[in-house]
Parts: sequence; C-alpha cells; structure tokens
Amino acid sequence: MNIIGTGSALPKKIVTNGMLSEFLDTSDEWITTRTGVKSRHVISDEKLEDLAIKAALKALDDASISAADLDFIICSNVVNEYITPQLSCIVQGAVGAHCPCIDINCACAGFINAIEIAESFYQAGKVRNVLIVCAEEPTRMTDWADRRTCVLFGDGAGAAVLTPGDNIRSVKLSAANAT
Repeated sequence: MNIIGTGSALPKKIVTNGMLSEFLDTSDEWITTRTGVKSRHVISDEKLEDLAIKAALKALDDASISAADLDFIICSNVVNEYITPQLSCIVQGAVGAHCPCIDINCACAGFINAIEIAESFYQAGKVRNVLIVCAEEPTRMTDWADRRTCVLFGDGAGAAVLTPGDNIRSVKLSAANAT
C-alpha cells in the first residue's frame, strides 16, 4: 500500500496547561516535563463527525481522487455522538462515496489496526482505494479533576487515502503536508 493523500481537522478551542492549572493542582512545568504537552484542542461547539468529514475531504483532495473512486472506508472511533449510524456511514454519505464502510473501536491503535484491515483487503484483491479516518473525542469522557490523565487528551481527526503499492514504504508528500 501507498499513502497518497492525508488530511486532518482540529477543533478551534485550545486548552493550555496554564488554563488547566487554574482549576487543577498542576502547572505548565509539571505537565510539560511529564508529557511534553503544552496545549490540546478540545471540541466545544463543533461535532466530531464534522471534523472527520473535513479530514476525509482534505485527504481525498490531497490524493487527487474523488469519493466515487473509493472502494472501502474504515473509521476508527471510540466516542461518537451516535450509537448508530456508524461514523463511517456518516463520512461515506457526506463525502459522496458509495462503497462499503466499517467502524473499528481501537482508540490509540486505530490507525495501525485500520492499516492492517486494509492490507488484508488488498491481499484479497478486493480494493484499490481505501480511505481511513481516525476521529476521537476523548475529552468527552475525561475526568477533568484527575491531573494524571486529563492533561494527556485532546480531540481531532485525521485521514489517509491508500492505494496499492509497496507495503507503506513510500508516502506522497504535497506542499501542504510538508509544512
């Protein structure tokens, strides 16, 4: 497989370590030295599915293919606004694809697991172009009073378009992705 396009989308609200120190027994120094995190994006008035769709559209544009060219969509997502329909179905409809789609619930390992699933479909000769979307909103289930964990999480979405190739050994970089 080759990654021929990528896209991402982040919520507009940024929560800094200083903001967390206003209500937690913590500081920027405590968080930064333990995690390296200085700030995180947190969904406020956006919807996770809108971030997923935006990331998917950017990846399709970066890959220079249309949704009609997709053979399969895999979405990794733990927390979603809906039980049904799946996030992959929402993305599929919004981008105008007509291919099969599935959701997987894999949290941090979601992209790697989606790549493995896509690889099995490639090996079976069933797909050419696969869209992977990973969209997460862990801040919805974060305990904001627990400084050991709440300092780690942020929300966002990323997407990649895959096509046949040499086992993820090459990545097409566009000028937008290189910066």
